[in-house]
Amino acid sequence: MTYYKLTRFSGIAPAVSSRLLGEQFAQTSQNIDFEAGRITPITEETTTATLTAGTRNSIYYYDNSASDQWLQWDEDYVKVVEGPIPGDNKDRLYWTGESYPKMSYYTAITAGSAPFPTTAYRLGIPAPAALSFSGTQPSGTLDATTTPIDVAYVLTYVSNFGEEGPPSAVTATKTFTPSTQTIQITMPSVPSGAYALSATQGTFPAVAKWRLYRSAVGSTQAAFQLLHEATITTASFTDNVQPVALQEVIPSTTWIGPPDDDTTLYPDGPMQGLTPVSNGVFVGFTGRRLCLSEPFLPHAWPISYRITLEKEIVAIATTGNGIVCLTDGKPYFVTGTDPSSMVAVEIDLAQACVNKHSVVDMGDYVLYAGPDGLCAIAGTDGSVVTKGLISPAQWNADFAPTTYKAFKHEGTYVAFHSTTSGWVYDPRAQEAAISTTTSSAAVRGGFYNPKDGELDLIIASNVRRYRGGTTNQTATWKSKKFVAPNPVSMSWVHIHADSYPASGTKNRIRIWVDGTVIADYNITKTGNVFTQETSTPNGISNVTLQAPTMRLPSAIGTEWEVEVSGAVNINEVCLSQSIAEINAT
Repeated sequence: MTYYKLTRFSGIAPAVSSRLLGEQFAQTSQNIDFEAGRITPITEETTTATLTAGTRNSIYYYDNSASDQWLQWDEDYVKVVEGPIPGDNKDRLYWTGESYPKMSYYTAITAGSAPFPTTAYRLGIPAPAALSFSGTQPSGTLDATTTPIDVAYVLTYVSNFGEEGPPSAVTATKTFTPSTQTIQITMPSVPSGAYALSATQGTFPAVAKWRLYRSAVGSTQAAFQLLHEATITTASFTDNVQPVALQEVIPSTTWIGPPDDDTTLYPDGPMQGLTPVSNGVFVGFTGRRLCLSEPFLPHAWPISYRITLEKEIVAIATTGNGIVCLTDGKPYFVTGTDPSSMVAVEIDLAQACVNKHSVVDMGDYVLYAGPDGLCAIAGTDGSVVTKGLISPAQWNADFAPTTYKAFKHEGTYVAFHSTTSGWVYDPRAQEAAISTTTSSAAVRGGFYNPKDGELDLIIASNVRRYRGGTTNQTATWKSKKFVAPNPVSMSWVHIHADSYPASGTKNRIRIWVDGTVIADYNITKTGNVFTQETSTPNGISNVTLQAPTMRLPSAIGTEWEVEVSGAVNINEVCLSQSIAEINAT
């Protein structure tokens, strides 16, 4: 006797002939969560917030004890990172994706009314312009009893957040005796622009300052030690300080800002893709250049920490032990214990990243869209994880690899096209499963919150939570083609579900024989009585049943297919030639 019983369900594998699929795989799989191995419908979206315009493409949930806010941007590749500084009571944020890298803090970000952020500052502290000397310097009479010293000076700025920037150019050397002579130093004008260099404290932690450093042993190549600091509006300083009174050595010689909108210095544009690394380090990129910050100093991006790759960087992501750099050629894995000693290793995977929005950090590995399929990078190992499930031709024709936007949700990879359609790659079950899905409207962006595992999507002018509702969507699953060795007649179909709704979305089952639908039933339950509602064949009245087992019309064929749909969990589907076979299992 011929008997087909399905108790484990998985996703689609369009690269495989529908006749050769494994029994658990499907020709159609939509709106299904396969974690438990059965047909589990996903829930609908629900609106969590309303944005101020329908043009937003990036969002970030700013979780603050005072008042949580959704930050929103029209730009579509804004990457936001919380500050790495221990004990920060200003809740600083850092981000890229606008005209230049930025930072701000809660009071400035949420000042006034939405849209937020309201106020932001350039990430990085500028180097001051050259210092100058007033009048004839030094002034006073040389002390014939004291050995003169040769000195030079540099100046740095310290922001309202206490962040010190790189030094100015070194001044010319001056010779004097501090006991009887002085050198009058004039400070340059404070640079204009959106820097956190305010002369008033306000809600900042402190008033911005300058720090003046003097060479220790009479050479412009010597160490510079702190001579004096003052509020940023202090116009000058008179130096008559003895060498023994100098303080700490300047720490910020290499602490320049990240690549910004200065097209002369950075023809590839400002730094993008801001991402946190372990030990308080930030990473970003521009062109072929990977940029790393000083640990716990997100305003400082030394040139010596930058790594130049052979190909243009498209996107980056971090894993537990390094940085994955996706390029328009082969990917790279960058690893090391300190940003000054990071090493880039080319991964032997000939799969360029064709879409920066496809890159998702899955925890121990990174997924992204390559030209031949969905690719995974784990350390220095790479592979095309959809190989054997989706052919390269199907991938490019049906899965829109260059345009979709992808996110993480509960261990799955969720991708949305520019329409209302999308798909989910689920690696959690015994074998990876792919299921299609739908959204209420086109998805333009989203935000995955690692604190609670929720995924929020930008749909029209709303923030809608993926699978955040309580109403199940309609799940649809169509089996492979079961091929009998000889033409057979299957007489019975059985479906086992958690429930059999009598209204709303009902459990539906359809049977094909050699490509023709021979049966299309809904099955409901009221009390202990099941009802079979028949659409195909036509003209058949509803039938009451003692079990969810239904008689099929007479038909003979070699290729049999089953499709089930519903808004409840479906655990089992059986096709058999006799009722005894179903009752025996």
